[in-house]
Amino acid sequence: MLILDDVEAEVLDLVRVLWKIGVAPLYVDPASLESGVPREPLSGIRLAFLDMDIVGAGADPKSKVAALANCIRRVIHKDNGPYVAVAWTKHPELVDDLDSYIFPMADVARPSVFLRIDKEECKDIGTLSTRIDAELQNRGPVRMLQVWEEASVAAGSEVVGELATIASGNEDAPEKWREGWNNTMLRLMYGCGKEFAGESGMTDGPTAFKAFCHSLIPLHGDKLEGRVAVPAPALGNITNEILSNAAKADCETEAKARINSMLHCSFDGLGIPQSGGVYLMSSAALSPLFPDIATMIAPLLSKGKTSEEEFKKQVESVAADVVPVAVETSPSCDHAQGNLIVARLVGGFLVPIETVKKFKSTLPQSIWKIAPFWISVNGGEKATYSLLVNCLLVSSCSLEALKKETAMFRIRSQAFATLQACFGSHASRPGMLLLR
Repeated sequence: MLILDDVEAEVLDLVRVLWKIGVAPLYVDPASLESGVPREPLSGIRLAFLDMDIVGAGADPKSKVAALANCIRRVIHKDNGPYVAVAWTKHPELVDDLDSYIFPMADVARPSVFLRIDKEECKDIGTLSTRIDAELQNRGPVRMLQVWEEASVAAGSEVVGELATIASGNEDAPEKWREGWNNTMLRLMYGCGKEFAGESGMTDGPTAFKAFCHSLIPLHGDKLEGRVAVPAPALGNITNEILSNAAKADCETEAKARINSMLHCSFDGLGIPQSGGVYLMSSAALSPLFPDIATMIAPLLSKGKTSEEEFKKQVESVAADVVPVAVETSPSCDHAQGNLIVARLVGGFLVPIETVKKFKSTLPQSIWKIAPFWISVNGGEKATYSLLVNCLLVSSCSLEALKKETAMFRIRSQAFATLQACFGSHASRPGMLLLR
């Protein structure tokens, strides 16, 4: 929660009111922005109280709006996400002016809910809560996201609390207890990190801490699952909006692609060979390991009754749009335990979503497909792609050679497990004689 105001005395009244319900807001005086506080715009702000007049008496409405918009830009990150803006003013036209002023600005966070309230009303927590809750009732998605976010934070706190309890010993003196707690916690961190990444993944402090954090993800998920199993009573009937006719309309392809990329693509540690790493096949080290792109995609296109020459042109046309890639498919445990001798690569393609329509409607069983994804290729603008991996295109290279390459992204564990299942199933097919 944020309070943006230039009169500290008025802010203290609100702080006292909020403290009664266990909320500790962050106060920012616009004058402090000149000294570089905060150093970076803040993220995670969900409620912001805004003084509409931070430039002093006598300023015209346009100057007031421009000054406040600049403060919002400096204090709240443009990708902050949904937040409720409470404007302190007796002039409703200023709220409308500010809303219209910042709306076209790409670098200013837009309030999802904007309401006006007198400062005197903020001294009564009942009145304040009622006004805000009433507005949120009309913005169900904002309220539901807030509840989920609160549950996520609480789940993280619960995990930390339980780890702290596990590490707590029975020493009879404060310093001994603190030292024992510290050493036990370090052993827990090392043990969890080692089980996740293996000895090879614990080469230095940053990688060891990363491995430890990854090991806590299932614990956090378990605590979060319990907290969202039953919707928060505060939501009331808001959750029914998810079942409305408007909600049941299909999402746009780009929206699906963006969410799929969050679910199944990791962009962390791409300079280190890992299971699921997706590499551009065009690199000097990888391109000699696979056939040319036309040879690889021709079996996936329908020839029909076209001549050889026409089909060749069709293949070349599609090949120009397709991005050949190689996926590292070695088991993650072999990476973690340092058992790999060579990297096992399987060839595939990133195919623009429109180009996929030119492929056969029924692809061979050797193809593993996942789509849509929101990916940038060679530093270009992000676009919607399908990822097709052909289990027939198997090759390998030395780990040293792969270490010199940088992956585009890494397929996360859930999707990677289905790729491995597809590869294993195809590789072990016994074949069958059958008259049809």
